[in-house]
Amino acid sequence: MSASTRKFETARTRRLRSGELSSTDESTVKNIEEFGCAVINVAASSAGAGWAYSVGIFDTCGKPEIITVGLPEDVAHSLINNAAFELRNGTDLRAGRHRGMLGEVECEFRPLDQKWTKHLMGRASWYYGGEVFPVLQAVYPDLDNRFPEEPGFNDSFQQPLMQPDRPMSIIEQDFWASADPKSSLFDWKFPDHPHTGVYLSQAVHLGEEPVTYVSHDIEDGAWQFLGDSMTGGREGVLSCLHHPIDQDRSLADLADLPLGWWAERDRPGEPWMRHQDESEEGAEQE
Repeated sequence: MSASTRKFETARTRRLRSGELSSTDESTVKNIEEFGCAVINVAASSAGAGWAYSVGIFDTCGKPEIITVGLPEDVAHSLINNAAFELRNGTDLRAGRHRGMLGEVECEFRPLDQKWTKHLMGRASWYYGGEVFPVLQAVYPDLDNRFPEEPGFNDSFQQPLMQPDRPMSIIEQDFWASADPKSSLFDWKFPDHPHTGVYLSQAVHLGEEPVTYVSHDIEDGAWQFLGDSMTGGREGVLSCLHHPIDQDRSLADLADLPLGWWAERDRPGEPWMRHQDESEEGAEQE
């Protein structure tokens, strides 16, 4: 790229260019120098929304970076570019609501908690070398311009709200987990929702036994996770599906266990042996 196209070159981009850059790093620096920021899109997973964020706004004009969650990639990209333009031209996005950036609705820009910055904005953290930088979350309303806290808000436009004083509701907790490689939600394989109710034996629930028996009932699709003692004569415990998977990621190997089948193993680390319920097998042959 010629010097004439490096309109937004900074001391940081020059320093980064003085060393070796991967193709990904090179693309990020090139976009920052040419356009004033790069936009990073992270695709949605089977259990979590995607997100998009800027890299370079703070470096090139001293204004906060922008992040938004749950919008289509092209819409998020356009919103962030529009926000960057307004910031560069002196608009205080933290004040009030702003129209003209996201179709016919308004948008609010709220400060992002630093824990989310570290969790979601890896490319920006690389660019700033671990230094702290400000970020605003672009929070959007439903199609009737009602925001998440307002009466009548359409929950299909729900998004995690990631402000410093915001409590972590189940929405924020699930989104955090979906971006955490240590969580089963990061690579969720089951067709059932992570919060589907499943039955655990008391021994499994209390950590007294590992799961060695799993069934997927045909009548109602219910899952059961039991140990060697099975129910042990004790009442089962209702849990969210992701809880036993978080404790033992090898259980995800049974994500495709059909209805009416069960699986067993001698111990964790041993292969699962799958079986079809004999009554169901006979019914299929009739």
